[in-house]
Amino acid sequence: MDVKEPLTIDPAHADWDAIRQYLTDAAQAGEVVSLTAHVETLTPAEAARRLGMSRSTISRRISAGEIHTIKVGSHHRIPVREFERFHDTLMSDMVRATSDELEADLYGD
Repeated sequence: MDVKEPLTIDPAHADWDAIRQYLTDAAQAGEVVSLTAHVETLTPAEAARRLGMSRSTISRRISAGEIHTIKVGSHHRIPVREFERFHDTLMSDMVRATSDELEADLYGD
């Protein structure tokens, strides 16, 4: 492994063997390893694009408290985990609504 290349890891899905190997290689090369942490975020426009919604819809959902954000200056940033939570909730709601409609069509109200 080339120790000069940075290693980016999501701790929730970490490949601990790769981390161990990276540290071993760095130690053998006499290098120092620096660790930093940050929250990966999306802009409302990026979230909207991924969900197939308008940016204004995402902004309304943020204002309504349905999507939790981090403020960077005056700008909202959506943590990727929050985006995933909202996406999963949205998809579950859509599946539930669709299955309710299908059940009503098949069996009546």
